[in-house]
Amino acid sequence: MKIILTNWINLLGIFGSVFLFAVVLTLTKVNLAYNIFTAITVALFSIIAYGMMFWAFLIIALVVLDLMLIIPNRKDLKIKLIIEWLIISSPFVYWTFKYNEWIFAVGIVSFLITQLLRGKHIKMRL
Repeated sequence: MKIILTNWINLLGIFGSVFLFAVVLTLTKVNLAYNIFTAITVALFSIIAYGMMFWAFLIIALVVLDLMLIIPNRKDLKIKLIIEWLIISSPFVYWTFKYNEWIFAVGIVSFLITQLLRGKHIKMRL
């Protein structure tokens, strides 16, 4: 159960990086006159409302893969976390190139970094 509770690292990291990317993307649009408050509001709404299915899929996938890969045997934790990252992020790699939405790429890289941080956290705490 403690391993599943470390998923907050992934959620916070992905949300933070995608949020910052969305704010910067909103502020750099030439034809729109946004102030910083509007950019933050638009980015927050886009991530939470538009990405509702993404967050549900991500949480379910993380919990299921943790139960299948990590909880039965914690040996080779880093490899298992990278396998988990590959399984979860593979559809987003496809969507990045198909739809030319680079916000997915930001989420994928952030997810890899947070998986590695999560591995260090699991080794330290458990």
